[in-house]
Amino acid sequence: MEYEFEFEGKTGAGELTVQCVLTYSIDEEGTYAENMKSIHYEGTDVFALLSDEQFIDLEMQGTMKLSSHLLAEADHAKTVDYDMRAI
Repeated sequence: MEYEFEFEGKTGAGELTVQCVLTYSIDEEGTYAENMKSIHYEGTDVFALLSDEQFIDLEMQGTMKLSSHLLAEADHAKTVDYDMRAI
């Protein structure tokens, strides 16, 4: 199953903030097949305008943020009581 993760990244000489969507798959081993789906700056798709270096950097930012997000979700799930018998 493929999932989407939205995040904000910074790129370019001015460290401009762009909105990105990263797709990924997950199994018991972890995440795999991470790919950038879209990159937008102020509502405009700039995916094709980025250099290879910028693209790689944004992809790396996304995978690092995804990893942190999944760890935080797992930690939160451990603290939440999912006993719904009373409902």
